[in-house]
Amino acid sequence: MQIRSIDPRDTQWEVDAEAYRVHFWDRPTDPEQMLTCEETRVSGVDDVSQVLEWATSYAGDRDVVVYLEVTSSLRSSTRRPGLVRLLGQDPNATT
Repeated sequence: MQIRSIDPRDTQWEVDAEAYRVHFWDRPTDPEQMLTCEETRVSGVDDVSQVLEWATSYAGDRDVVVYLEVTSSLRSSTRRPGLVRLLGQDPNATT
């Protein structure tokens, strides 16, 4: 972990979060079976703490990955949704 002071004026924009994506991963007991995932979209919350509380209580024994949903705004004609991981690890990630 690296921690350093920053100048808060170095950012160009800020957006209040509109939605989060939460993925609940089931790990099969049989190694021959594939992982399964329940994917949800959460909106209408005040902040990420509400999402994290709900996700961890709903998960049961499943692995949880929480993402912030963002949309690129380089050009209005090419706006595409993307995800920023906030919690957990995707079990299919290769890195």
